[in-house]
Formats: sequence, C-alpha cells, structure tokens
Amino acid sequence: METNFYVVGDNRGTAFFLRNIKFFIWLLLSIIVALSIAIAYLYFTRQLDQELLAVRIEQEKIRSESLIEKLKQTGQQDTEWEQQVLSQSSQQKKLNEQQASLLERQRNEINELNSILKQREQVVRQFQLEKTSTQEQINNLQLKARSLQQQLLSAQASLTESIAENELGQTKITELEAEKNKLELQQKKRKQATASTIAPVKKQNSKISANSAISVAKLKINRKNGIVSVNYNLTNNTNRLQQGRTGMYLSSKKNLEKDIPFRLESSIPYRIKRYRIISRQFSKVKPGSFVRILIWNDKKELIIDNAYPIK
Repeated sequence: METNFYVVGDNRGTAFFLRNIKFFIWLLLSIIVALSIAIAYLYFTRQLDQELLAVRIEQEKIRSESLIEKLKQTGQQDTEWEQQVLSQSSQQKKLNEQQASLLERQRNEINELNSILKQREQVVRQFQLEKTSTQEQINNLQLKARSLQQQLLSAQASLTESIAENELGQTKITELEAEKNKLELQQKKRKQATASTIAPVKKQNSKISANSAISVAKLKINRKNGIVSVNYNLTNNTNRLQQGRTGMYLSSKKNLEKDIPFRLESSIPYRIKRYRIISRQFSKVKPGSFVRILIWNDKKELIIDNAYPIK
C-alpha cells in the first residue's frame, strides 16, 4: 500500500524532501550497497596481492638458498681444485677466472633480487597508501550515510508530528462543525418555536391598522415559576415622531372579540422616533389565556389590537 505525505505550510525544501523521500531512501541504500561491494573487492584484491607477494618472496628465498648452496658447493670445489692444482698455474688462473665470472654472475643476480625486492616494497607501500586512502573514503562515506540517516529520522519525526497536528486539527474542525450544526439546529428550532409562539390570533381590521405607523416587533413571551414575562419593541415605521399610548392585558379565548376601552391608568404613554421596549409581568395566569396588545395614537384612536397565546 502506497503512503502519501501531505505537508501543511510554505517550506518548499521540506515539501520537496518529503515528496522525494522514497528516492532519497533508495539512493541511500544504493550507496550503502555500492560501498559494500567496493570494500569487498578491495579486501579480496588485497588478499590476492598478499598471496602473490608471499609466493614471489618464497620463490626468491628458494632461489637465494639454491644460489648460496651453489656458492658453497663452488667453494668446496675451489678448495679441492686448489689442493689438486697448486702446481698448475694455468689451471689456477682458469679457476680464478671461473670464480670471478661466477661471483660476477652472483653479484648480478643479487642486484636483480635487490631491485625486485625494492620494486615489491614500493608496490607494497603504494598498496598501503591506496588502502589508507580507501579507508578514509569509506569513513567519509560512512559519516555521510550517518548524517543522511539522521536527517531522514528527523524528517520522519517532523512528518509524524505534522500528521498528528493535522489529524488533531481535523478532529477539532469536525467537532466545531458538529457543534455549529447543533447550534444552528437549536437556533432554527428556537426561531420556529418563537415564531409559532408569537403569531397573533386576533388582528385589528380597521382601516387605520392597515396603514399603521406603529408595529409590534420582537415579541417574547416567557413563563417561569408561574410568572409570565412579556416584552416587545414598539417600532415607528415612519420618519416622523409618533406618540400615543399602549397597553397589555390578559384575556380568555371567549373575550377575544370584546373591545377593551381606552383607560389612562391601565395604558403606557409612548413618544418614539425609532422604537421603544415595552415589558410587563403577569402572575396567576390561567391555562389557555392570551396576551392582548392594544395601541392608540395621539387622537386616542385604536390602531392595533392583537392577541397572542401563552404557552
């Protein structure tokens, strides 16, 4: 299963590294495999050179021992020849010449062996220098590999933290959205309940009410501990100052069609340019009662007579 990485933020270097993280991992593994092959090749090459050098040295030792044996044999023969041909000067001269030529050849062979040994020593030194250089390169590559591995681990840690933060953010966003939806649903239900609660049962049908300059807005009827609280905004629908009186009364369903006469002591005066908050409380409210809101203008003419049920 392929894993996809997503990065939140404006760090392009981190984003590029995370997008190509698989390539870097394969590159690191390829470098490690190549280094292992190179080390194995150098190791086996060195072993082979050491074996060849040991064989050559053993051959040279055998050759030197044979030469030394020949010299010993020649020395013994010379001694016998000296005893046998002391009287013969010509033979002595020949023996001396033979010995001189033999010594010369031995010197030449020894010089050749010395030159071969020097060359071998130079080859061994060069091989040791190459080995030291190769070991330094291997150490440098190992340090680079460790550095890349540490960078990879830090990148994986930062990626894990980013994924955890993203998951936490997504969880919080989901919780907030659920809470928002819940609040919107509650608010919608509350609006529906409020709308159904404040719908008027009775409306004034006079000509004045049709073009009324005053209206009732934001009506709220709350019942708590047997007390009914009613408040609303008495709103001016025109640009002119409006004044008059308003009142709130309890009424049963049977008395909704009965007119309530204008009374100063049971009404409240108003003088508004925009709106005014009107509120009142009722106690001992019977079930099935209604709140009637009446509004008169400055000529004491009834312009609004609405009834609202108390739930």
